[in-house]
Amino acid sequence: MKMVKIYRKSVSFSALWVSTNERLTDFYASSWQRGETPVVLLVVRLVLAALALAILTWSLIEAPTPYWMIYLTNWGLLLVTGMTLCGSIVSFAALNNKGYSDDMKQLPWYTSLYWAVFNIAVTLSIMITALYWILLYDPEMRGEMGDRAFWLDVSTHGFASCLAMAELLMSRTPVRFLHVYQPLGMGLWYAAFSAIYYAAGGTDINGNRYIYDVLDWSHGRRTSVVLAASMAGLIIVYTFVWGLAYCRDRLSALVRTTSHDLAPAPPDRHTRLV
Repeated sequence: MKMVKIYRKSVSFSALWVSTNERLTDFYASSWQRGETPVVLLVVRLVLAALALAILTWSLIEAPTPYWMIYLTNWGLLLVTGMTLCGSIVSFAALNNKGYSDDMKQLPWYTSLYWAVFNIAVTLSIMITALYWILLYDPEMRGEMGDRAFWLDVSTHGFASCLAMAELLMSRTPVRFLHVYQPLGMGLWYAAFSAIYYAAGGTDINGNRYIYDVLDWSHGRRTSVVLAASMAGLIIVYTFVWGLAYCRDRLSALVRTTSHDLAPAPPDRHTRLV
């Protein structure tokens, strides 16, 4: 009973959302830098945003089709691009001291937006990469694809998740396990979209009555099993992301606490890290 009371005290409603945080520097300073200048992470984010925009533009130009938006891969690519752009805006705002103050823990709306997109984009991009190369990629099609199509596939199903991982590892953006519902919500949203698309008579680019063969709603039982497994997979991936962020914070704290430029800060009540 005592443990339950302690748990209830440690979890507030605000922790379920992305509106507050103990330290505002978590969103514009790099994990591995000494000091709190936003310039280091701004440069990193601008490079990541340029690469994400390049992949997105390549994808749109290489295969201009009205079916582009039905694929989960392209949803993930849009999310990664949005994450890098939102992160750049957060860093620019911090550089110009806009929307931030030393005694404020309530986050500006664009920082909250970045945090939510970050939680979804990092998890979903890793999930997309795993699903594609494990379930969908056919090595026998490599010769028919051509080099341009193959490297576009590698970029959208591999490099995009690398950009998300770079944001995760280079930033201090908090990863709270309570936020697992955000990538889960996006996964369920896509599943609902695919079901509505099927019911409305939609087809893929080849005229098939499904977007992905493994998500064919004409086989409801099999698709339900795949959907349940995918939701479990998202939880596993988010746990992996949470673990990486925890290790990142532990290791980078050794670098940050050696700096005399840092003002004393209370430990984050969710991670207990300084």
